[in-house]
Amino acid sequence: MKALAQYAVEAARSRGADYADARVVLTRDQHVKLQDLSPKSINDITDEGIGVRVLKNGAWGFSSTSRLDRRTALKVTHEAVAVAEASSLAKGKKGVILTLEPVNVDRFEAPVDKDPFKVPIEAKQDLLYRASRKMQSVKGIAKTAAFCHVHRLHQFFSSTEGSDIEIVITRVNAELAATAVGNDDSKTRSTHENSRNAGWEYIESLDLDGNAERFAEEAVAKLYADYPEDGRMDLLLDPKHLSLVIHESVGHATELDRVLGYEANFAGTSFMTLKKRTHGFRYGSDIVNFVADNTLPGGLATTGYDDEGVACQRWDVVRNGMFTNYSTSREVALLAGYARSFGSGRAQGYSFMPINRIPNLCLEPGTHDVSPEELASDIKRGVWIEGYGLFSIDQRRMGFQFGGDLFFEIRNGKKGKMLRDVTYQSITPRFWNAVDGLSGKRWWRPIGVLDCGKGAPEQTAQMTHGAPWIRVRGIKVSRGVPEIE
Repeated sequence: MKALAQYAVEAARSRGADYADARVVLTRDQHVKLQDLSPKSINDITDEGIGVRVLKNGAWGFSSTSRLDRRTALKVTHEAVAVAEASSLAKGKKGVILTLEPVNVDRFEAPVDKDPFKVPIEAKQDLLYRASRKMQSVKGIAKTAAFCHVHRLHQFFSSTEGSDIEIVITRVNAELAATAVGNDDSKTRSTHENSRNAGWEYIESLDLDGNAERFAEEAVAKLYADYPEDGRMDLLLDPKHLSLVIHESVGHATELDRVLGYEANFAGTSFMTLKKRTHGFRYGSDIVNFVADNTLPGGLATTGYDDEGVACQRWDVVRNGMFTNYSTSREVALLAGYARSFGSGRAQGYSFMPINRIPNLCLEPGTHDVSPEELASDIKRGVWIEGYGLFSIDQRRMGFQFGGDLFFEIRNGKKGKMLRDVTYQSITPRFWNAVDGLSGKRWWRPIGVLDCGKGAPEQTAQMTHGAPWIRVRGIKVSRGVPEIE
């Protein structure tokens, strides 16, 4: 497979390409799903192919195929060159200029202790069945779902610059959901996004069947919870909930292609214009520090190298509340004055070109070992929020509203009764500037995102958002469920 990628880029060079890269990609995806106590589906799918990207006369060309032979690889390479030549006729005065990148010859494999593909399907079904049975045993539960997903990617990258990179990534995920019916309503409680670049040992660490009954009981309790009061109050937010807020209000807002207007699909561009970096912009309070870390162990964007052959890196996005850096691909980095890409050019598969994607983006914990309960102790009137909910955000990543999965009232520093259908509204920099408390490192958690959609044609990508618990002051809270983006 390595030889085929090298063959394609040499063929592109011989046709006059200024630059070319090829990715030979082999994937295997296994899904096991139970609905209620019955098997819903079992899929075990393999796919393979090659994608060739060519830069000629300042314009891109791209072509791909699912056939891995030299004759077909040569055909798609010639197609990619022809597309680049045609595109260059309409590129205008400015063409694509890539940042420089050292030649990388390497192999990266994400660590795995227990190969998930060697765990029998029957064992996976049994785990999901045990968890489902415990959820079903709770009075009021009308429906349950449980699934696990195992993914492996094996990729060979070659470029005309001389880079040759082999990547092997194993990713696992498992989730539970319990739906309760009663009180003229229905409510669902879900584990959400238990995904990591790891082996089956990570799934075993989740203790799905040990937590299943609790999740089901919480789903039932949601049916009879009180609605929140309207008004401004303080929020205490858990890492899982924050992963979505970080993703939407920081991750997408700091993708450089959105900032430049190259990307406007899926909730528009970004308010984070280039002047906000050159002139200085306060994104959050002094204790807010966002770090992009594509070297994070187990992180979904920890792949050794991105799909442009750039080594994974760690960099500041926000430091002491001040905006510092965007995420970049090789195509857009120079346009913001960067000499090198941060390595955020990733593609869904061999049939897609790499685009600028969100990295593993993490909010650093506080410097002291503060617990969520200690953060809550300084809240007179507020809401404790856990987990994902529906959300919406405007076309510049500024105004937003978020729901959640589980809510509790906070009164005079104490976590109180359960609430339901809580929504809060804010503006991105106003929200992050209202953060005045962070839990310590002991409470920090990495949360995987599996299905970040972007681009046209749409691509999905994966990344991890780590976060502590945070306290946010004076946020508008109301009753209701936000409409999804």
